[in-house]
Amino acid sequence: MELVEDRDDRRFFDTSRKIGPSIVAAMLERGVIARAMPQGDIIGFAPPLCLTREEAEEIVSVTADAIRQVLG
Repeated sequence: MELVEDRDDRRFFDTSRKIGPSIVAAMLERGVIARAMPQGDIIGFAPPLCLTREEAEEIVSVTADAIRQVLG
């Protein structure tokens, strides 16, 4: 998932803010492992193929909460 400051203009966050790594750290605090990709503010997910619907919903919920925490 790529994070941008302005979706319409595709304006990226200032790299010094480290938005992707901050969100990934907030997700880890909530028990979900994701990966901050080195190409920019991109979050990588690699769920197992046996993922349940409930687990998928938890990943989405935790991701949304972490984004709100980091971006306000």
